[in-house]
Amino acid sequence: MKTKSTVLTKEERDILILAAIYPPSKQLSNSEIAQRLGISVNGVKTLIHQACVKLGAHNRNEAIFLAIRQGKISLNEFYSLDELAELLSSLGPDMLKMVAQLVRQSPEYYIPQSNYELIPHIAKEQDNILTQGERDVILLIGYGLTNKEVAKWLCISATTVRNRLSQACSKLGATSRGDAVILAFKQGALSMSQYLTIDDIFRFLAPMGSETLEKIAQLLTQNLNVSQSEQPQNKVLTRS
Repeated sequence: MKTKSTVLTKEERDILILAAIYPPSKQLSNSEIAQRLGISVNGVKTLIHQACVKLGAHNRNEAIFLAIRQGKISLNEFYSLDELAELLSSLGPDMLKMVAQLVRQSPEYYIPQSNYELIPHIAKEQDNILTQGERDVILLIGYGLTNKEVAKWLCISATTVRNRLSQACSKLGATSRGDAVILAFKQGALSMSQYLTIDDIFRFLAPMGSETLEKIAQLLTQNLNVSQSEQPQNKVLTRS
């Protein structure tokens, strides 16, 4: 029996990358994507559907997120270095340097696997636009769990999950589950260090390559130095 391929074609990747470049509020329509790629609208719909089937996604926004998490699309294909530095700031430059070194030594080791252990890092309470409960729901949704599965994991009702997801989407300006996860990272409501296990970090970052990771680490170091230099210095008072 022949198994279905889960590998995205170049055309499927092109569409997801093009859609990912734009924030949800300004995303290109299928007709705009078709015009940019020189194909028909039906062709775009077909390719998006094929990508969703391969990734187990319900729509193109969720497909974008899952493609990133599964290593089928690299973050640096649609984020600038400055945006990546902001997105990955919670990991710190040392972690990025370590991943870059390991990728350089053995890049084939970090080929994404289809099955891996679910070890969510439930967010710690902190000052941001989402409540603790909303962040917990978004984190687990990012792992691909359904509302029922999230409810079971958090020991709450599916109705509560839906309400928290709806509230989070409203606060983030998200139009779907996939949007909510991506925007939560971009707006600082969640951090990568809360969301990813160590193995996840390798799988997530390795597709960018060691050179890009080192550049991001350098940017983070520069940003940290600038931030520290802007801290008010304690003045020592002396008697005249």
